[in-house]
Amino acid sequence: MKKIILSILLVATEMVALGQTTSSEAFSKSYTYETNKDYTKAVSSITAVYDASSYTMNLRLGWLEYLAGEYIKSESYYKKAIVLEQKSVEARLGSVYPISATGNWDEVIKVYSEILTIDPQNSMVNYRMAYIYFVRKDYEKAASYAQKVVKLYPFDFDSNYLLGQIYVTQGKILEAKMYLTRAVEYNPTSTEAKSLLGKL
Repeated sequence: MKKIILSILLVATEMVALGQTTSSEAFSKSYTYETNKDYTKAVSSITAVYDASSYTMNLRLGWLEYLAGEYIKSESYYKKAIVLEQKSVEARLGSVYPISATGNWDEVIKVYSEILTIDPQNSMVNYRMAYIYFVRKDYEKAASYAQKVVKLYPFDFDSNYLLGQIYVTQGKILEAKMYLTRAVEYNPTSTEAKSLLGKL
C-alpha cells in the first residue's frame, strides 16, 4: 500500500514539475515571438498551455492580443485577470490599452477611477485623468487631478506644464506663471512651455 501511495505522489510531483516547465517554456517562447513581432505565435505559445485560473496567463494574453490588434479578446483576458486578482492595478492599467484603442474614453475613466480607489496616489493615473478632462474642457476636474500629481512630484515637467495650461484656460494667470516657470526650469529647451509662459 505504501508503495502505491509513494508511486502516486511521485507521478503527481512529476506532473506538477512538468506543468511548471511547460508554463515557463511557453512564456519564454512568447517573449521571443513578441520581440520578433510575431504576435500570433506568441499568443499560441500561451494558449497551448492555457489555464483559465492563471492570473499571469490571462495578463500575458491580454497584452499579446492587444499587440495583435485583437482588442475585444485583449480586454476579455484582462477582465479575467482582474477577477482573479481583484485589487490588481497592473491588470487594470493593461486593460486601458484595448479600451482606449477602441475610443471608449468613458470606460477608460471608469477603469482609472477604480485604480484610484485602490491606489489614490497613483501619479500616472492622476496625470492621465487630468489630461483626459483637460481635452474634454472640464478644467475644474483636470486641475484637481493635476494638483495631486504636482503635490507628489513638485518638479515634474509634464504635470507642471499641464497644470499651467489648465490655469491659463481658467484665467488664473499668477498660478499659471508659477507652474509654467517650474516647467521651464525643468526643461529650458521646451519651446511649448517657454512660448506659453512668454504670452502671459
